[in-house]
Amino acid sequence: MSISAVAREAGVSTSTVSRFLKGQLRLSAETEARIRTAMKSTGFAAPSSTVRHLALVIPELSNPYFAQLTQALTDAAHHRDLEVSVLVSDGLEARERKIVTACTQGRGLGADAVLFVSMTGSGALLAEVPEDFPFVVVDEKLDGPLAENRPFVGADNFEGAYQATTFLLSKGHRRIAHLAGPGRLGSARDRLRGHLRALRDAHLEVDPHLVLEGTYSESFGASALSRVLRLEDPPTAVFAASDIVAVGLAAAAPMHGLRIPEDLSLIGFDGIEQGSWVTPRLSTVVQPLAEIARQALDLVEAAGNHGAPTAHLLPMDLKIAESVSANATSPA
Repeated sequence: MSISAVAREAGVSTSTVSRFLKGQLRLSAETEARIRTAMKSTGFAAPSSTVRHLALVIPELSNPYFAQLTQALTDAAHHRDLEVSVLVSDGLEARERKIVTACTQGRGLGADAVLFVSMTGSGALLAEVPEDFPFVVVDEKLDGPLAENRPFVGADNFEGAYQATTFLLSKGHRRIAHLAGPGRLGSARDRLRGHLRALRDAHLEVDPHLVLEGTYSESFGASALSRVLRLEDPPTAVFAASDIVAVGLAAAAPMHGLRIPEDLSLIGFDGIEQGSWVTPRLSTVVQPLAEIARQALDLVEAAGNHGAPTAHLLPMDLKIAESVSANATSPA
């Protein structure tokens, strides 16, 4: 029998039964009893998953974005009574490969599935992963043909960047610098593409001097500010591809006698909590971490039951705070 038959018998929605069976929904004792009685009377047996212990491979925990993503994923796993081991790769391809091989080939870690967050974007390590091992790629897409056979969930980086740049354009900014992430990462390339597309859609010529590439770090934000201020025609706004980069820029601004947003508007990317701690509060494109975590666990479950691999790109929200103002020099 199907879930819908159980739902009809119990007098609840199909969604309620599905979420209850996945451990996503807490019900009253009476409703839970009705569902279990309906399952028994209809002969429905919930599919069992062999996944009880997850290995979460994360690049680093010093970056607040990865720390918050880790928290979201572990919270979602614990809600489903799954154990999680967090393994840090330090963003090194060799260490990513070593950890993944140990997790997927039974070398003492005891993981039934892997949630993998990369800082290299290299899909070569997938050659070490058995085809039937539940392996879900989260946040950063991997390159290469092997990645097409693995489920993925992450945010729509292109659309998020397009939103951020379009908003700055709507405030009258025409000289907008973009502090891009490492070009080897697909997410950084997508954010750059979204930024450039917004400029072109506004019929603006792209100035290559306004695009700077660097690491996702505060030090890059601080050094990039010095570089853009030395331009003959400096920007009136900056779109940083990471909040931590934007925080570094904001911290360096007073040393240059610069006020944000009066002299330079600023938008970040990720939605980390630290962005609301700086003054002025940081405008940002917010990653849907709770939804990413929920769907990642759904994909683990599907992979554990040999479901077909799928890719999910989730929408992002633009959160405007005090770090953006209208360009006072723009035409009325």
